[in-house]
Amino acid sequence: MLRPKSSVYLLASMVLAVAALRACSSANASEENLVRQFFRASGLRDSATLSNFATVSFDPKAEGSVSDFEITSVSPERTEPMRVIELNKAVADADAANKEFNDRKKVYQDANAEAIDRVLKAESAGRKLTGRDAQVQAEWTKWRDDSGAEAKKVSAARSALSEARPIAELSLMANSGSPTPTVEELNGTLVSKDISVKAQVRGPDGATTEKNYVMTAQRAIVKSDKGERQGKWIITAIKAA
Repeated sequence: MLRPKSSVYLLASMVLAVAALRACSSANASEENLVRQFFRASGLRDSATLSNFATVSFDPKAEGSVSDFEITSVSPERTEPMRVIELNKAVADADAANKEFNDRKKVYQDANAEAIDRVLKAESAGRKLTGRDAQVQAEWTKWRDDSGAEAKKVSAARSALSEARPIAELSLMANSGSPTPTVEELNGTLVSKDISVKAQVRGPDGATTEKNYVMTAQRAIVKSDKGERQGKWIITAIKAA
């Protein structure tokens, strides 16, 4: 017996509604959606889409493609102070200290230019120095060693900032069209959680195996005179479990 079209449409709508309700009622619905987007974009090598919600990827040529997955657990959320403002100041302080050091180094170099020239030539020839030139050699060696140490301080400060700032910025900008936040706006907390995933992975050789991964998701929460602003979750790490 043929069903009236209205009944067919009503039945289809009910099926879709039940499916949507089940998806929304999943305890890990938001994590499932994030992980699904991650594996889909990684499988397509869609770096443009991936860059909206992840700072890492899952290379299909090297690691395979995920055909299906199950979230086995989600850790409690962890919070820590967002250190972008602090790290930005550390970079400025390191730059200032490095400049002050280089200014003092140049004063010494200018005052001992001829002796330093003799030291460099002697070192190149492998000759041992004595007297005043030996003293300058020891002093110039220390200046060079300290110069390397100062440069490392600047590099370390910039590296720490370059690791912290993009995560906060991406979380606050992801899929929202918001402008890049200024350093001063990145004042708040960074929230993290680990998502354990059991995945069916088709390797580059075509074989499918079950593998376990732990993915780290993070988001920024900042506060200002305009109120609290919560960033979106982004995936910042994935490792085999």
